[in-house]
Amino acid sequence: MTLADAVAAHPELKGSLPWLERMFAVDAAEADGDARGALQLIEEMLLGPDGRPFWRPERVRRLRQLVELGADVPTWAVRRWAVAQAAQVSPGRPREAMDLAIRTRGGRSTLWGIDDDARSKILDHDWVYRQLVLHDHGGLADFLRRVASPDLRGLTGDMTSWSTAPMGGYELWEEASNHIVWRDLATSLPVTTLNLGSASMMAIGEGAIGRIVESDDVRLFESAPLCVPIDVAQAVADRPFAWIDAINEACRGPYGEVMTELIAKLNHFDLLFDLSSRSRRYLIQPPDPDLRSDRVVSGGNGTEYDVALVLAAVAGELERDENELCSCGRQHDERRPLEPLVAAAMLEPDTVGRLASMLVDSDAAALRDLELLLPSPADVLCRRLRRGLADAA
Repeated sequence: MTLADAVAAHPELKGSLPWLERMFAVDAAEADGDARGALQLIEEMLLGPDGRPFWRPERVRRLRQLVELGADVPTWAVRRWAVAQAAQVSPGRPREAMDLAIRTRGGRSTLWGIDDDARSKILDHDWVYRQLVLHDHGGLADFLRRVASPDLRGLTGDMTSWSTAPMGGYELWEEASNHIVWRDLATSLPVTTLNLGSASMMAIGEGAIGRIVESDDVRLFESAPLCVPIDVAQAVADRPFAWIDAINEACRGPYGEVMTELIAKLNHFDLLFDLSSRSRRYLIQPPDPDLRSDRVVSGGNGTEYDVALVLAAVAGELERDENELCSCGRQHDERRPLEPLVAAAMLEPDTVGRLASMLVDSDAAALRDLELLLPSPADVLCRRLRRGLADAA
C-alpha cells in the first residue's frame, strides 16, 4: 500500500501525514538494505504527534545493532532482517492470518490491550501470526519478490530455502556455549543450530517447533522457535503442514494457558537472539545487587545491567537466578551454559561502547577466552574490545 492509498482509505490520517511520510521513507530505506539511513530517519523524528515515542523499540534496536556491527554483520542476521521487514509490512494476507491466529490461541478473550493496541501486539509478538503471514500465506516470498530492492537481495543472497522452509518438531538434546543439538522428531537424527538462546528457558527433553534454515553453512531458526510439550512437537513433526491444528489442540489442552502465554507474549523476535531482553534478564544475575533483573524490567537501566553482566563474565563471576524456571514451569535440573546470555547482553546497543572505557589491559586474556566461547557475532565484539585495549596500550 502506498502513502496515497493509505490516506485515501483513511482520511483521518491527514493530520499525521508527516509521520506517515517518514514511516514510508524508513520502510523504503530498510527495503534498500540501508540500515544506517533508516536509523537516521528515525532519530530525526523520534516522537509521534502525541509527543510519545513513535517507533517500535524492537525495530530501533534491530537497526542500531546492524549499524554497530557494520561489515561484521553475518549473512544470517541480514536475512533475519529481511524476515523482520516482511513481517513488519505484511505483504501476505495479514487480516486472514490475524483472524486465524486469534482463533488458534483461544479467541478474542486472549487478546491483551484494546483496539489498535491489541492488533499491534499481535503483529509484534504473536508467534502463530508471524508464521502464518510469513510462510503459510506467502508474506516472506512476496516481500522478497515485490518489495525488497536489488541491493537488499544482494546482501541476503537467495532466500528461497528460507521462504519455503517447512515447519518441524524438535526435542532438545544438548546445549553448548555456542551451539544447540536437537533431535529432529521426524527423522530421529540430530540437528545442530547456532545457540541464539532458544534453549535457555527449556529443559533437556522438552520440545520446540520452528523452521530451521541455513546460511553460509550455519543452521538456525529463521525466527525464534516455540517451546511446546513434546507430544505437540511430535504431532507437528508427523504432519508439518498441519502444524496449526496441533497448536490449536494444544491451546485447548492441559497446558492451554501456558501455550497461549508463550504464543502471545513471550516473543519480541529479536534479530540476534531468540529471547527478548526482558526474558533473558530474568535468567541470569550479575553480582551487583542493585542491578536485579526485576528492577531493570520495571524501569531500571538495561544497559547498566548488560554491561555488568559482561564484566562479570570477564571476571568469571556469573550465576543463574536461583528461582529460574523452564518455559513450561519446571525447575532446571542441570547446569547450562551462560555464554549465550552474555553474548546477547554484549550485542545490545551501547554495551560495547560502555565497556570500552571500563576494561583494563589485564582483561585481554579473559576476553580472548570469552571470544572462543561466545556464538557469533558476539565473538567479533570481543576481538574489537581486545584491539581497543592493545591500541590504548
